[in-house]
Amino acid sequence: MVLAVQRSFDDLGTPLCDVTFVVLDVETTGGSPATSSLTEVAAARYRFGELLGTYRTFVRPDERIPPAITALTGISDAMVADAPPIGTMLPSFLEFVGDGVVVGHNVRFDLSFLDHALAATGRDRLSATHASVDTLALARRLVRDEVHDCKLGTLADTLRLTHRPSHRALDDVLATGDLLHTLLERAGTYGIVSLEELRDLPTLVGHPQADKLRLTVRLPHRPGVYWFTDAVGTVLYVGKATDLQARVRSYFTGDRRPKVSRLLRQLHTVHHRVCPGPLHAEVLEGRLIRTWGPPYNRQGRKKRRAAGPTTPASPASPITPGGRARGTRSRSAGRTPDLSIEPVELLAPLARQVASLAADQRYEEAAAARDEGERLRQLIVRHRRTEALRLAGRLELVVEGEGDGAVVLDGGHLVGAGQEVGPDGDPDECRIIAQWLDANPGRVRVLESEHGWAWPAGRIPELTELCRTDS
Repeated sequence: MVLAVQRSFDDLGTPLCDVTFVVLDVETTGGSPATSSLTEVAAARYRFGELLGTYRTFVRPDERIPPAITALTGISDAMVADAPPIGTMLPSFLEFVGDGVVVGHNVRFDLSFLDHALAATGRDRLSATHASVDTLALARRLVRDEVHDCKLGTLADTLRLTHRPSHRALDDVLATGDLLHTLLERAGTYGIVSLEELRDLPTLVGHPQADKLRLTVRLPHRPGVYWFTDAVGTVLYVGKATDLQARVRSYFTGDRRPKVSRLLRQLHTVHHRVCPGPLHAEVLEGRLIRTWGPPYNRQGRKKRRAAGPTTPASPASPITPGGRARGTRSRSAGRTPDLSIEPVELLAPLARQVASLAADQRYEEAAAARDEGERLRQLIVRHRRTEALRLAGRLELVVEGEGDGAVVLDGGHLVGAGQEVGPDGDPDECRIIAQWLDANPGRVRVLESEHGWAWPAGRIPELTELCRTDS
Protein backbone atom coordinates (compact mmCIF):
# COMPACT_ATOMS: atom_id res chain seq x y z
CA MET A 1 0.00 0.00 0.00
CA VAL A 2 2.85 2.37 0.84
CA LEU A 3 4.82 3.49 -2.17
CA ALA A 4 8.58 3.99 -1.84
CA VAL A 5 9.54 7.30 -3.41
CA GLN A 6 13.05 8.71 -3.68
CA ARG A 7 12.92 12.31 -2.49
CA SER A 8 14.65 14.93 -4.57
CA PHE A 9 16.45 17.86 -3.02
CA ASP A 10 13.81 20.19 -4.42
CA ASP A 11 11.24 18.46 -2.20
CA LEU A 12 13.16 18.82 1.04
CA GLY A 13 13.13 22.55 1.63
CA THR A 14 16.70 23.77 2.16
CA PRO A 15 18.98 20.72 2.67
CA LEU A 16 21.26 21.15 5.68
CA CYS A 17 24.26 20.21 3.55
CA ASP A 18 23.63 23.35 1.47
CA VAL A 19 23.28 25.75 4.42
CA THR A 20 26.04 28.15 5.42
CA PHE A 21 25.82 28.63 9.18
CA VAL A 22 27.29 31.77 10.74
CA VAL A 23 27.84 31.17 14.44
CA LEU A 24 28.18 34.40 16.41
CA ASP A 25 28.73 35.64 19.94
CA VAL A 26 29.02 39.06 21.57
CA GLU A 27 30.49 40.38 24.80
CA THR A 28 28.86 43.42 26.38
CA THR A 29 29.05 45.85 29.28
CA GLY A 30 25.73 44.63 30.69
CA GLY A 31 22.54 42.70 30.09
CA SER A 32 20.35 45.16 28.16
CA PRO A 33 21.08 46.76 24.77
CA ALA A 34 19.12 49.82 25.88
CA THR A 35 21.60 50.59 28.68
CA SER A 36 24.74 48.63 27.71
CA SER A 37 27.16 48.42 24.78
CA LEU A 38 29.06 45.85 22.78
CA THR A 39 32.71 45.26 23.66
CA GLU A 40 33.57 42.31 21.40
CA VAL A 41 31.97 40.57 18.42
CA ALA A 42 33.06 37.27 16.86
CA ALA A 43 31.67 34.93 14.23
CA ALA A 44 32.59 31.79 12.29
CA ARG A 45 31.26 30.46 8.98
CA TYR A 46 30.58 26.75 8.56
CA ARG A 47 29.34 24.78 5.57
CA PHE A 48 28.80 21.03 5.54
CA GLY A 49 30.72 20.79 8.83
CA GLU A 50 33.77 22.64 7.53
CA LEU A 51 35.05 25.85 9.16
CA LEU A 52 35.37 28.38 6.34
CA GLY A 53 36.64 31.39 8.27
CA THR A 54 36.43 33.45 11.46
CA TYR A 55 35.81 37.07 12.37
CA ARG A 56 36.68 38.88 15.63
CA THR A 57 36.92 42.49 16.71
CA PHE A 58 36.82 44.58 19.85
CA VAL A 59 34.23 47.37 19.87
CA ARG A 60 34.68 50.67 21.69
CA PRO A 61 31.69 50.99 24.06
CA ASP A 62 29.89 54.20 24.95
CA GLU A 63 30.63 53.75 28.68
CA ARG A 64 33.27 52.28 30.95
CA ILE A 65 33.32 48.52 31.43
CA PRO A 66 32.10 47.59 34.93
CA PRO A 67 34.72 45.77 37.07
CA ALA A 68 32.47 42.72 37.39
CA ILE A 69 32.32 42.39 33.59
CA THR A 70 36.10 42.74 33.32
CA ALA A 71 36.50 40.00 35.94
CA LEU A 72 34.14 37.74 33.97
CA THR A 73 35.46 38.35 30.44
CA GLY A 74 38.95 39.68 30.96
CA ILE A 75 38.13 42.65 28.69
CA SER A 76 39.29 45.96 30.19
CA ASP A 77 38.84 49.60 29.22
CA ALA A 78 42.43 49.69 28.00
CA MET A 79 41.83 46.78 25.60
CA VAL A 80 38.98 48.57 23.83
CA ALA A 81 40.31 52.11 23.97
CA ASP A 82 41.55 52.03 20.37
CA ALA A 83 38.82 49.70 19.03
CA PRO A 84 36.43 50.89 16.28
CA PRO A 85 33.05 52.24 17.38
CA ILE A 86 30.02 50.13 16.52
CA GLY A 87 29.11 52.13 13.40
CA THR A 88 32.58 51.55 11.94
CA MET A 89 32.75 47.81 12.55
CA LEU A 90 29.25 46.87 11.36
CA PRO A 91 29.94 46.95 7.58
CA SER A 92 32.76 44.40 7.81
CA PHE A 93 30.71 42.24 10.16
CA LEU A 94 27.69 42.24 7.84
CA GLU A 95 29.91 41.37 4.89
CA PHE A 96 31.24 38.37 6.82
CA VAL A 97 27.74 37.20 7.76
CA GLY A 98 26.55 37.49 4.15
CA ASP A 99 23.42 35.44 3.55
CA GLY A 100 24.27 32.79 6.14
CA VAL A 101 21.92 31.37 8.75
CA VAL A 102 22.72 32.96 12.11
CA VAL A 103 23.46 30.58 15.00
CA GLY A 104 24.03 31.34 18.66
CA HIS A 105 23.69 29.85 22.13
CA ASN A 106 20.69 31.82 23.38
CA VAL A 107 20.89 33.63 20.07
CA ARG A 108 18.18 36.12 21.03
CA PHE A 109 20.60 37.80 23.44
CA ASP A 110 23.28 38.27 20.79
CA LEU A 111 20.75 39.43 18.20
CA SER A 112 19.19 41.92 20.61
CA PHE A 113 22.49 43.82 20.89
CA LEU A 114 23.32 43.58 17.20
CA ASP A 115 19.79 44.59 16.15
CA HIS A 116 19.90 47.57 18.51
CA ALA A 117 23.20 48.71 16.99
CA LEU A 118 21.98 48.16 13.44
CA ALA A 119 18.75 50.08 14.04
CA ALA A 120 20.66 52.95 15.71
CA THR A 121 22.82 53.31 12.59
CA GLY A 122 19.90 53.14 10.16
CA ARG A 123 20.34 49.54 9.04
CA ASP A 124 17.94 46.59 8.85
CA ARG A 125 17.83 44.34 11.90
CA LEU A 126 19.65 41.04 11.50
CA SER A 127 16.71 39.14 12.98
CA ALA A 128 14.49 40.53 10.21
CA THR A 129 16.80 39.65 7.32
CA HIS A 130 18.31 36.30 8.36
CA ALA A 131 17.00 32.96 9.58
CA SER A 132 18.41 31.91 12.94
CA VAL A 133 19.01 28.72 14.91
CA ASP A 134 19.37 28.62 18.69
CA THR A 135 21.65 25.85 19.99
CA LEU A 136 20.28 26.42 23.50
CA ALA A 137 16.75 25.53 22.37
CA LEU A 138 18.04 22.53 20.43
CA ALA A 139 20.10 21.31 23.38
CA ARG A 140 17.13 21.57 25.74
CA ARG A 141 15.23 19.15 23.51
CA LEU A 142 17.97 16.83 22.32
CA VAL A 143 20.38 16.36 25.27
CA ARG A 144 18.55 17.76 28.30
CA ASP A 145 18.42 14.33 29.96
CA GLU A 146 22.22 14.02 29.82
CA VAL A 147 23.17 17.29 31.57
CA HIS A 148 22.19 19.12 34.76
CA ASP A 149 21.88 22.39 32.83
CA CYS A 150 22.28 23.58 29.24
CA LYS A 151 24.93 26.23 29.77
CA LEU A 152 27.52 26.24 27.02
CA GLY A 153 30.32 25.26 29.41
CA THR A 154 28.34 22.34 30.82
CA LEU A 155 27.51 21.07 27.34
CA ALA A 156 31.12 21.44 26.18
CA ASP A 157 32.33 19.32 29.12
CA THR A 158 29.61 16.67 28.95
CA LEU A 159 29.66 16.26 25.18
CA ARG A 160 33.46 16.56 25.05
CA LEU A 161 33.51 19.33 22.50
CA THR A 162 36.86 20.21 20.96
CA HIS A 163 36.65 23.88 22.01
CA ARG A 164 35.75 25.23 25.43
CA PRO A 165 33.95 28.54 26.09
CA SER A 166 35.73 31.23 28.12
CA HIS A 167 33.38 34.26 28.03
CA ARG A 168 35.47 35.56 25.16
CA ALA A 169 33.61 35.92 21.89
CA LEU A 170 35.71 33.76 19.54
CA ASP A 171 36.22 30.93 22.05
CA ASP A 172 32.48 30.86 22.66
CA VAL A 173 31.78 30.93 18.92
CA LEU A 174 34.02 27.93 18.25
CA ALA A 175 32.50 25.98 21.15
CA THR A 176 29.01 26.80 19.85
CA GLY A 177 30.06 25.65 16.38
CA ASP A 178 31.15 22.30 17.83
CA LEU A 179 27.86 22.06 19.72
CA LEU A 180 25.84 22.85 16.58
CA HIS A 181 27.34 19.97 14.65
CA THR A 182 26.94 17.56 17.55
CA LEU A 183 23.27 18.51 17.76
CA LEU A 184 22.86 18.15 14.00
CA GLU A 185 23.94 14.52 14.36
CA ARG A 186 21.36 14.00 17.10
CA ALA A 187 18.71 15.70 14.99
CA GLY A 188 19.38 13.22 12.21
CA THR A 189 17.85 10.46 14.35
CA TYR A 190 14.54 12.31 13.99
CA GLY A 191 14.90 12.43 10.22
CA ILE A 192 15.80 16.12 10.20
CA VAL A 193 17.37 16.86 6.82
CA SER A 194 16.35 20.45 6.06
CA LEU A 195 16.80 23.85 7.64
CA GLU A 196 13.05 24.29 8.00
CA GLU A 197 12.77 21.03 9.94
CA LEU A 198 15.74 21.98 12.13
CA ARG A 199 14.11 25.27 13.08
CA ASP A 200 10.89 23.43 14.00
CA LEU A 201 12.67 20.73 15.96
CA PRO A 202 12.60 22.34 19.44
CA THR A 203 8.82 22.42 19.28
CA LEU A 204 8.57 18.95 17.76
CA VAL A 205 10.71 17.24 20.34
CA GLY A 206 8.97 19.11 23.14
CA HIS A 207 5.64 17.42 22.34
CA PRO A 208 4.32 14.88 24.91
CA GLN A 209 4.19 12.24 22.15
CA ALA A 210 7.62 13.16 20.74
CA ASP A 211 8.79 9.54 20.82
CA LYS A 212 6.35 8.89 17.96
CA LEU A 213 8.18 11.33 15.69
CA ARG A 214 10.14 8.34 14.45
CA LEU A 215 6.98 7.34 12.60
CA THR A 216 7.38 10.38 10.32
CA VAL A 217 11.00 9.81 9.28
CA ARG A 218 10.20 7.81 6.14
CA LEU A 219 7.33 10.00 4.98
CA PRO A 220 8.19 11.78 1.71
CA HIS A 221 7.88 15.48 1.01
CA ARG A 222 5.24 14.73 -1.64
CA PRO A 223 1.52 15.34 -2.02
CA GLY A 224 -0.67 12.48 -0.95
CA VAL A 225 -2.92 10.95 1.65
CA TYR A 226 -1.96 9.66 5.10
CA TRP A 227 -3.85 7.65 7.65
CA PHE A 228 -3.23 6.83 11.30
CA THR A 229 -3.91 3.37 12.76
CA ASP A 230 -3.88 2.11 16.33
CA ALA A 231 -2.09 -0.95 17.72
CA VAL A 232 -4.66 -3.39 16.29
CA GLY A 233 -4.75 -1.78 12.84
CA THR A 234 -7.98 0.21 13.17
CA VAL A 235 -7.93 3.32 11.00
CA LEU A 236 -8.30 6.34 13.28
CA TYR A 237 -8.00 9.26 10.88
CA VAL A 238 -7.43 10.01 7.18
CA GLY A 239 -5.98 13.27 5.91
CA LYS A 240 -4.50 14.84 2.79
CA ALA A 241 -1.35 16.89 2.37
CA THR A 242 0.68 18.75 -0.21
CA ASP A 243 3.76 17.69 1.81
CA LEU A 244 3.15 14.44 3.66
CA GLN A 245 6.03 14.63 6.11
CA ALA A 246 5.52 18.28 6.96
CA ARG A 247 1.78 17.78 7.49
CA VAL A 248 2.10 14.76 9.76
CA ARG A 249 4.86 16.44 11.76
CA SER A 250 2.65 19.47 12.23
CA TYR A 251 0.58 17.41 14.68
CA PHE A 252 3.58 17.60 17.02
CA THR A 253 4.14 21.37 16.74
CA GLY A 254 1.96 23.08 19.27
CA ASP A 255 -1.50 21.73 18.39
CA ARG A 256 -2.86 20.97 21.88
CA ARG A 257 -6.51 20.42 20.97
CA PRO A 258 -7.96 17.57 23.07
CA LYS A 259 -9.01 15.71 19.92
CA VAL A 260 -5.44 15.80 18.52
CA SER A 261 -3.94 14.75 21.86
CA ARG A 262 -6.27 11.74 22.04
CA LEU A 263 -5.49 10.84 18.44
CA LEU A 264 -1.72 10.92 19.01
CA ARG A 265 -2.00 8.84 22.18
CA GLN A 266 -3.76 6.11 20.17
CA LEU A 267 -1.45 6.44 17.16
CA HIS A 268 0.66 3.35 16.46
CA THR A 269 1.44 3.47 12.73
CA VAL A 270 1.39 6.11 9.98
CA HIS A 271 0.55 4.89 6.47
CA HIS A 272 0.63 6.95 3.32
CA ARG A 273 -0.09 6.96 -0.39
CA VAL A 274 1.77 9.36 -2.69
CA CYS A 275 -0.48 11.09 -5.23
CA PRO A 276 0.37 12.95 -8.45
CA GLY A 277 -0.90 16.21 -6.95
CA PRO A 278 -3.30 17.86 -4.50
CA LEU A 279 -6.45 17.19 -6.57
CA HIS A 280 -5.82 13.44 -6.57
CA ALA A 281 -5.02 13.63 -2.85
CA GLU A 282 -8.26 15.43 -2.07
CA VAL A 283 -10.34 12.89 -3.99
CA LEU A 284 -8.54 9.86 -2.54
CA GLU A 285 -8.95 11.27 0.96
CA GLY A 286 -12.73 11.46 0.44
CA ARG A 287 -12.91 7.92 -0.90
CA LEU A 288 -10.92 6.45 1.99
CA ILE A 289 -13.02 8.29 4.55
CA ARG A 290 -16.22 6.96 2.97
CA THR A 291 -14.77 3.44 2.80
CA TRP A 292 -13.34 3.25 6.33
CA GLY A 293 -15.42 5.78 8.30
CA PRO A 294 -12.55 6.67 10.70
CA PRO A 295 -13.82 7.84 14.10
CA TYR A 296 -11.79 11.06 14.18
CA ASN A 297 -13.04 12.09 10.75
CA ARG A 298 -16.62 11.46 11.84
CA GLN A 299 -16.12 13.76 14.84
CA GLY A 300 -15.09 16.56 12.50
CA ARG A 301 -18.11 16.01 10.27
CA LYS A 302 -20.49 16.14 13.24
CA LYS A 303 -19.07 19.48 14.32
CA ARG A 304 -19.37 20.91 10.82
CA ARG A 305 -22.99 19.82 10.57
CA ALA A 306 -23.74 21.31 13.96
CA ALA A 307 -22.34 24.64 12.81
CA GLY A 308 -24.87 24.92 9.98
CA PRO A 309 -25.37 23.86 6.37
CA THR A 310 -22.05 23.71 4.54
CA THR A 311 -22.72 21.28 1.67
CA PRO A 312 -24.41 22.07 -1.61
CA ALA A 313 -27.41 20.39 -3.10
CA SER A 314 -26.62 16.85 -4.14
CA PRO A 315 -25.73 16.57 -7.82
CA ALA A 316 -27.37 13.16 -7.75
CA SER A 317 -30.80 14.69 -7.03
CA PRO A 318 -33.36 13.58 -9.64
CA ILE A 319 -33.09 15.71 -12.80
CA THR A 320 -36.12 16.25 -15.01
CA PRO A 321 -35.73 16.48 -18.80
CA GLY A 322 -35.91 20.25 -18.41
CA GLY A 323 -32.94 20.21 -16.06
CA ARG A 324 -35.00 20.91 -12.92
CA ALA A 325 -33.50 19.52 -9.70
CA ARG A 326 -35.83 18.23 -7.00
CA GLY A 327 -35.18 17.34 -3.39
CA THR A 328 -33.17 20.40 -2.35
CA ARG A 329 -34.66 21.90 0.77
CA SER A 330 -34.24 25.53 1.85
CA ARG A 331 -33.76 25.73 5.61
CA SER A 332 -34.94 29.31 5.75
CA ALA A 333 -38.10 29.08 3.65
CA GLY A 334 -39.21 25.66 4.92
CA ARG A 335 -39.84 24.53 1.36
CA THR A 336 -37.95 23.09 -1.57
CA PRO A 337 -36.59 25.79 -3.87
CA ASP A 338 -36.40 25.05 -7.57
CA LEU A 339 -32.72 25.56 -8.40
CA SER A 340 -33.42 25.72 -12.10
CA ILE A 341 -35.30 29.01 -11.68
CA GLU A 342 -33.40 32.21 -12.45
CA PRO A 343 -31.39 32.87 -9.24
CA VAL A 344 -32.58 36.47 -8.98
CA GLU A 345 -36.18 35.21 -8.78
CA LEU A 346 -35.25 33.03 -5.81
CA LEU A 347 -33.20 35.68 -4.04
CA ALA A 348 -35.35 38.75 -4.70
CA PRO A 349 -38.00 37.92 -2.03
CA LEU A 350 -35.25 37.56 0.57
CA ALA A 351 -33.70 40.82 -0.58
CA ARG A 352 -37.05 42.59 -0.15
CA GLN A 353 -37.41 41.03 3.29
CA VAL A 354 -33.98 42.30 4.32
CA ALA A 355 -34.78 45.79 3.08
CA SER A 356 -38.13 45.83 4.88
CA LEU A 357 -36.64 44.65 8.18
CA ALA A 358 -33.84 47.21 7.93
CA ALA A 359 -36.36 49.97 7.21
CA ASP A 360 -38.22 48.99 10.38
CA GLN A 361 -34.87 49.12 12.26
CA ARG A 362 -35.08 45.39 13.00
CA TYR A 363 -31.40 45.06 12.25
CA GLU A 364 -30.69 41.70 13.89
CA GLU A 365 -33.52 40.06 11.96
CA ALA A 366 -32.35 41.77 8.77
CA ALA A 367 -28.83 40.43 9.28
CA ALA A 368 -30.17 36.91 9.88
CA ALA A 369 -32.25 37.08 6.69
CA ARG A 370 -29.26 38.41 4.76
CA ASP A 371 -27.05 35.54 5.99
CA GLU A 372 -29.70 32.98 5.07
CA GLY A 373 -29.97 34.52 1.61
CA GLU A 374 -26.20 34.30 1.18
CA ARG A 375 -26.29 30.61 2.13
CA LEU A 376 -28.97 30.05 -0.50
CA ARG A 377 -26.92 31.95 -3.08
CA GLN A 378 -23.84 29.82 -2.35
CA LEU A 379 -26.00 26.70 -2.56
CA ILE A 380 -27.12 27.70 -6.07
CA VAL A 381 -23.58 28.49 -7.16
CA ARG A 382 -22.20 25.16 -5.93
CA HIS A 383 -25.11 23.20 -7.35
CA ARG A 384 -24.74 24.74 -10.81
CA ARG A 385 -21.00 24.11 -10.92
CA THR A 386 -21.36 20.55 -9.71
CA GLU A 387 -24.11 19.82 -12.23
CA ALA A 388 -22.05 21.32 -15.07
CA LEU A 389 -19.17 18.99 -14.22
CA ARG A 390 -21.40 15.93 -13.84
CA LEU A 391 -23.26 16.50 -17.10
CA ALA A 392 -20.04 17.06 -19.06
CA GLY A 393 -19.51 13.28 -19.11
CA ARG A 394 -15.93 12.24 -19.79
CA LEU A 395 -13.44 15.10 -19.42
CA GLU A 396 -9.70 15.05 -20.07
CA LEU A 397 -7.82 17.90 -18.42
CA VAL A 398 -4.25 19.04 -18.09
CA VAL A 399 -3.85 20.14 -14.47
CA GLU A 400 -0.66 21.81 -13.37
CA GLY A 401 1.00 19.91 -10.53
CA GLU A 402 -0.96 16.67 -11.12
CA GLY A 403 1.67 14.62 -12.94
CA ASP A 404 2.56 14.37 -16.61
CA GLY A 405 -0.58 12.65 -17.92
CA ALA A 406 -4.09 13.93 -18.37
CA VAL A 407 -6.51 14.06 -15.46
CA VAL A 408 -9.60 12.12 -16.51
CA LEU A 409 -13.04 12.77 -15.04
CA ASP A 410 -16.15 10.77 -15.80
CA GLY A 411 -19.47 12.17 -14.66
CA GLY A 412 -17.68 14.34 -12.13
CA HIS A 413 -15.61 11.49 -10.66
CA LEU A 414 -11.85 11.09 -10.93
CA VAL A 415 -10.70 8.05 -12.89
CA GLY A 416 -7.71 6.12 -11.52
CA ALA A 417 -7.30 7.83 -8.14
CA GLY A 418 -6.31 4.73 -6.15
CA GLN A 419 -6.96 1.18 -7.25
CA GLU A 420 -8.27 -0.07 -3.90
CA VAL A 421 -11.19 2.38 -3.86
CA GLY A 422 -12.92 3.59 -6.98
CA PRO A 423 -15.77 6.03 -7.70
CA ASP A 424 -18.82 4.89 -5.79
CA GLY A 425 -21.34 7.40 -7.09
CA ASP A 426 -21.04 9.53 -3.98
CA PRO A 427 -22.08 13.07 -5.00
CA ASP A 428 -19.57 14.51 -2.53
CA GLU A 429 -16.72 13.63 -4.88
CA CYS A 430 -18.19 15.64 -7.72
CA ARG A 431 -18.66 18.57 -5.35
CA ILE A 432 -15.06 18.30 -4.08
CA ILE A 433 -13.66 18.27 -7.61
CA ALA A 434 -15.86 21.16 -8.74
CA GLN A 435 -14.81 23.21 -5.74
CA TRP A 436 -11.12 22.47 -6.36
CA LEU A 437 -11.32 23.35 -10.04
CA ASP A 438 -13.14 26.57 -9.23
CA ALA A 439 -10.40 27.53 -6.76
CA ASN A 440 -7.58 26.76 -9.22
CA PRO A 441 -8.77 27.94 -12.66
CA GLY A 442 -5.34 29.01 -13.84
CA ARG A 443 -3.97 25.50 -13.38
CA VAL A 444 -6.52 23.76 -15.63
CA ARG A 445 -6.66 23.30 -19.41
CA VAL A 446 -9.35 21.22 -21.18
CA LEU A 447 -8.09 18.62 -23.67
CA GLU A 448 -11.37 16.90 -24.49
CA SER A 449 -14.96 17.04 -23.29
CA GLU A 450 -17.61 14.47 -24.14
CA HIS A 451 -20.64 16.76 -23.83
CA GLY A 452 -19.03 20.16 -23.53
CA TRP A 453 -18.11 21.77 -20.25
CA ALA A 454 -17.95 25.33 -18.95
CA TRP A 455 -18.76 26.93 -15.65
CA PRO A 456 -22.28 28.40 -15.68
CA ALA A 457 -22.11 31.88 -17.15
CA GLY A 458 -23.29 34.96 -15.32
CA ARG A 459 -22.53 36.14 -11.85
CA ILE A 460 -25.25 35.62 -9.25
CA PRO A 461 -25.67 38.91 -7.38
CA GLU A 462 -25.43 39.14 -3.62
CA LEU A 463 -28.46 40.13 -1.57
CA THR A 464 -27.01 43.55 -0.80
CA GLU A 465 -26.84 44.28 -4.55
CA LEU A 466 -30.42 43.13 -5.05
CA CYS A 467 -31.53 45.37 -2.17
CA ARG A 468 -29.95 48.37 -3.87
CA THR A 469 -31.56 47.41 -7.19
CA ASP A 470 -35.02 47.14 -5.64
CA SER A 471 -34.65 50.48 -3.91
